[in-house]
Amino acid sequence: MAARRLLVIPTGTCRLAESRTRTGGSPDREVAIPMPIFAIDTDDGWVLSDTGCDPRAADDPEGTWGRLAKAFRIDTTPADFPLARLEENGIPLADVRHVVVSHLHMDHAGGLRFFPDAAIHVQRAELRWALNPDRLGSAGFLRGDFDHPFLDYHLHEGDDEIVPGVHVALTDGHTPGHQSLVVDLPSGRFVIAGDAAYLREQIDRQIPPAVTTDEYAAVRSLARLRAFETRDQARILINHDPRLWQDLVLAPGGSYT
Repeated sequence: MAARRLLVIPTGTCRLAESRTRTGGSPDREVAIPMPIFAIDTDDGWVLSDTGCDPRAADDPEGTWGRLAKAFRIDTTPADFPLARLEENGIPLADVRHVVVSHLHMDHAGGLRFFPDAAIHVQRAELRWALNPDRLGSAGFLRGDFDHPFLDYHLHEGDDEIVPGVHVALTDGHTPGHQSLVVDLPSGRFVIAGDAAYLREQIDRQIPPAVTTDEYAAVRSLARLRAFETRDQARILINHDPRLWQDLVLAPGGSYT
């Protein structure tokens, strides 16, 4: 085991219609969801899980996100920007050796350009779809976030080890190559779910998120998350669940070890 501690790092919130977070939600009711990133301290350097939004979206949402800015409104300050949060936690950029992207939507991949010297881990199916989606209407992918020749992509096809104690698990459905991150700490196993579920109830009731590219795959992925709990007694960290967020230990005040 080579993962020592896990930091849950807040980077602001996003306001969007409830219908985008759960099936049956109201399109007229706005909800605020957290937008965290995660950092894992390992023997092989820091592993970062997701990179948050492009900081330019805070001051120029339409110029950064285009039409998506009407549906997603972020509440963030310069102190919340991912690079500022890493500095606050004493993590130099040079020490971030690996960046694992759950998927390439703009609120998860918006900071990739800041990590040209890190290995960027993404599923091959995810990058292929993001660059050339099979159908129109695949919102959330912005080429300016991830289509840079200087990024060192390491493409995976299913479950794979990143470093000892940290591996990706394919949890597709929300997007074709969505992946969750499994972290083995001295205290036990943690699973960073990404957007495989937006809310805890979706795992409990096996109801996929409102936005999917493959609803059947999304249900299968929810079953995978539940299996990590029942088989491994893992703790599932759901990125965007406001209720779960209230119970998390946040950096820089604390960490999971």
